[in-house]
Amino acid sequence: MPQPVVSDSGDGRAEGHPPIIYVEAIMSFLANAALQKKFVKALNANERFAEQALWFDGSVLLECNSDRLWLKIYKGQVIDLQTAVPPFGYTFKFSGPEAAWKALTSGKRLWADLTFPGTRNFENDPKLETAGAFHVDIATEGNMLEASRLTEAMFELAYTLRDVCAK
Repeated sequence: MPQPVVSDSGDGRAEGHPPIIYVEAIMSFLANAALQKKFVKALNANERFAEQALWFDGSVLLECNSDRLWLKIYKGQVIDLQTAVPPFGYTFKFSGPEAAWKALTSGKRLWADLTFPGTRNFENDPKLETAGAFHVDIATEGNMLEASRLTEAMFELAYTLRDVCAK
């Protein structure tokens, strides 16, 4: 989340005026250009991803806080990437806070645990009070039919991202 930074007294403002507030943007791992390139290269080398996404002509947006990575996928290959959403948008997107993405990339949580409602671990809930809750940490939005059709490809995408971040 951006942190407000108050300017020092030497900002050139006249006496009695409020200080200038600058917002310092804290970028997530998703904004790292070198990581983006490694991720796309690894994803394009993933045969299981290519097989599962062979008949997909669309785009997937990954969103972590305010950072975005838009991937254009055609015939099982990422053919373009951008850090902003193009005018015609995306087919579907995955969005969540950085803590959820870090849980994935660190290997602490599985893609299914972060993106599908429910839980399979009730260690912190021995009375099962949260059983049946429909909460996800990384939400899926957009064309849900296409997102569902590409479930296996998105598992491959997620675990390729995890593996690239681990290196």
